Amino acid sequence: MKRLLQLLKFVFVGFGNAIIDLGVFNGLYFIAPTHDVKRLVLYNTLAVGSAILNSYIWNSRWTFRQQHRSRGPGAMRQRLLFLTQSFINIVVNDLILGFIAPLIVETHAVDHFIANNLAKLLAMFLASLTSFLMMKLVVFV
Repeated sequence: MKRLLQLLKFVFVGFGNAIIDLGVFNGLYFIAPTHDVKRLVLYNTLAVGSAILNSYIWNSRWTFRQQHRSRGPGAMRQRLLFLTQSFINIVVNDLILGFIAPLIVETHAVDHFIANNLAKLLAMFLASLTSFLMMKLVVFV
């Protein structure tokens, strides 16, 4: 029951992260539309970084509160592991978005905005799954 509650908290925080992630990504795209994959990846990196900051605040203080260390030698280790996990999350997210968005546009003749968001949703899902496993098994142990 405790693990299920923890997973539900993680999913709830994840929805907030998704809103931030998609909001920043689409906000940047709205301000400066582009078909350049490198710029989309930059938008994605900024969006994911914003969501990661939100994730750390909520997951460390709520989802994984019992395992979170705010002081002592374990706190620095935990923060470094979280940063490592965050970097992996950004890389996974960027690679999937950068590879999938152009494929969707080319193979399905879909508008760039829709293709970008479909690729973004897939990237978010796979990176979130990776993040949960890393936080559960490595960061907040």
